[in-house]
Amino acid sequence: MPSRERERRLDARVAEDVVRAEYVVPTLRVRDLSASGLYLLDTNPLQHGQLIEFRLFLGNEDPIQVRGMVRRVDSGFGMAVEFIGISAADRHRIKEFIVRTNPKAAADFDRDLY
Repeated sequence: MPSRERERRLDARVAEDVVRAEYVVPTLRVRDLSASGLYLLDTNPLQHGQLIEFRLFLGNEDPIQVRGMVRRVDSGFGMAVEFIGISAADRHRIKEFIVRTNPKAAADFDRDLY
């Protein structure tokens, strides 16, 4: 941290542990999606085991806020992310979206989808 003499901001501040900033990274393409996770195409993927939070857009529907963990990294290509913080209702929305866009996938889901 710069010394107070060189610091140019004069406004009052708060401790760094009580403030959180979110920034938008470039939108990544999804190679495939399942009810348990997805594969993101990214030439500079995150590290294995790293947590990631993002919004998942399913067509024109409202986005789903997702927390995931990077489970596999293919350097220079992409990463597999497991959903670890997603509500049952949002997981259900993902299943419904998959069935609507790929009707053959319906057989892969439990009968309780409907």
